[in-house]
Amino acid sequence: MTLTTLLNVMRAPHRLHSTYEHLLGTEVEVQIVAGTRAQAEQAEHAALSEIDRLTLVLNRFDPGSELRRWQARRGDTHVPLSLDLLHVLQLADHWRVYSGGAFHPGADTLGQLWAQAARTGQRPAPQVLARQVSALRDAPWTLHRDGSATLHASGPLSLNALAKGHIVDRAACVASRCPGVRSVLVNAGGDLRVVGPARVTVNIADPRTPRDDAPPLARVQVRRGALATSGQAHRGYQVGEHWYSHVIDPRTGQPVQAAPGVTVTAPDCATADALATILSVLEVHTGLQVLGHLPGCEALIITAGGALHASAGWRGQPASPHGPRRLRLPVRPGGPLTAR
Repeated sequence: MTLTTLLNVMRAPHRLHSTYEHLLGTEVEVQIVAGTRAQAEQAEHAALSEIDRLTLVLNRFDPGSELRRWQARRGDTHVPLSLDLLHVLQLADHWRVYSGGAFHPGADTLGQLWAQAARTGQRPAPQVLARQVSALRDAPWTLHRDGSATLHASGPLSLNALAKGHIVDRAACVASRCPGVRSVLVNAGGDLRVVGPARVTVNIADPRTPRDDAPPLARVQVRRGALATSGQAHRGYQVGEHWYSHVIDPRTGQPVQAAPGVTVTAPDCATADALATILSVLEVHTGLQVLGHLPGCEALIITAGGALHASAGWRGQPASPHGPRRLRLPVRPGGPLTAR
C-alpha cells in the first residue's frame, strides 16, 4: 500500500446533508458519506438528476409526464412504455393481486367521491360507492409481452404509493454507485432508503394527532433498507362533524378507521410504500400474517385506540421507558437522523 493510498484510507469521510423543497411534492433530504467533498457532491448531483428524470415519467400532476400521456390514450392498444413506467405498473399489478384488492391504483376514483362529500357535507350514496367498487374488480390495464400496455380503467389512476418509493430507490442506488461513496440516505417526506453501512434512527410520530411537536411513540433503526409510513393525522376528509382517513379500502369504498398509523421497513422503498398502504387497509392480524411471508419486511401498526402491534421481527423500541406497554420490542441504541 502506497503512502497516498494509506492517507486516503485514514482520511475522515466527508458528510453531505442537504434538504430540498417541492421535490416529489414534498421535502426531500439527501445525506451522503463519501471520501471527499467532491465525491459527495457528485453523488448528490446524480441523485437529484435521477429524481428529475423519473419525475418526468411518473408525475401524475404533470400533463406532459409519460404517465399522463399514456392515460390520455385510454383504449389505444399496445402503447409502448419506458422501462421505468412499465416496472411501476408491474409492481402495481403484483401488489393488487397479492393483497386481494387492498392495494389498487384506481382507488382515486373513490377518493374523489369522498372529496366531494367533504365539500357537500354528506357521505357518498351507498349505491354510488358500490358501483365504483364493482368497477375496480376489473384489471385497470393489460401489460403485453413486448413492453407495451393497454389502459382499460376509465377513472383516474394513482401510482403515488409506488412511484415515490421507486424514485427514492433509484436516486439512492444511483448515488451509491458514484466513486468514493460509502453510504447514502434519500428521504422524501418520510419515505426513505439507506444504501451502505449507515444506521439511521427514525422517530415514529403519533398518527392520532396532527401536532408536529407531539412526542414520538417509538423509534426504529434502518440500515441497508427502507422505511415508509402511512398515516391519517394530516390528510383526510372532513364530512360534517366526522373526520375520515384519506386511505380508502378499494374493496368497500370506505375510509379506513382501525389503523390510523402504519410504519413498514423493507429491503426497498417501493415495497415499503405498497405495504404501508396494504396494512392500513387490512385487519391488523391479517396484515401481520401477510408480513410473515415477505422476507426482510416488518411493521408497526398503531390502532385507533393507541395500541401498538409489531410484527415478529420488528426491531424498533418504545420512545421512552414510560411509553405504551403493549409494545414489547428489543431495545436497540440509536441517535438522531444522521447517516454514519
